[in-house]
Amino acid sequence: CECVCVQLHKDKKQISVGFIGYPNVGKSSVVNTLRQKKVCSVAPIAGETKVWQYITLMKRVYLIDCPGVVYPSGDSESDVVLKGVVRVENLQNPSDYIPAVLGRVREEYIREVYRVGQWTDAKDFLERLAVRMGKLLKGGEPDTNTVAKVMLNDFQRGKLPYFTPPPDAKEPAKECDGVEGEDGGDGVE
Repeated sequence: CECVCVQLHKDKKQISVGFIGYPNVGKSSVVNTLRQKKVCSVAPIAGETKVWQYITLMKRVYLIDCPGVVYPSGDSESDVVLKGVVRVENLQNPSDYIPAVLGRVREEYIREVYRVGQWTDAKDFLERLAVRMGKLLKGGEPDTNTVAKVMLNDFQRGKLPYFTPPPDAKEPAKECDGVEGEDGGDGVE
C-alpha cells in the first residue's frame, strides 16, 4: 500500500487524511482499526475527542482524527438528541424526547428491555418505568427525568434496537435467519 501512495503522489512530502462527521459515529474507531491498535480514545458518548489528533499510519501518510462536527441541516431537535450529538446529562428536559424514542423503536423491543406493560403515552410510560426501576422522588412521585435520561442513553448506545432503511430502499429489510447464501451454504466451495 505504501508503494502505491509514493508512486501516486511523488510530488508530495506527505499525505494527510482527515476524518470528519457527526459526534459519536466511529471516526476514532476507524483510525484505531487502520492502525491496528488503540491510538485514539473512544467512548459511547459524544465529545470524547476534544482536539485534532495526528496519527502516523505509515511513512508520509498521516490520519487526522477530529472532534465531531454538527452541520446545520433540517434535523429537528429530537433528531439531534437521538443521533447522540448532545450529551443526555446536558438536557434540561430529557422527557421531552421520549415520544420520539417510543415512535421509532418497536413496542415489542421496549417491552422486552424495560418490562413495562401497557401505557397510554410517553408520560404514562415514564411513570410506570420509574416505579418499576424504583426511581421515586420524595412522597413517592415517579422521577421521570431520571428514567428519561436512562432511556435516552440506552437508545444512543444501541440497547434499544432501531435501524433506518437505506435511502431509496424498495422493501424493508428482511429478518436474518442465520443462513448464508441462497443454497444454505457458507459461500465457500
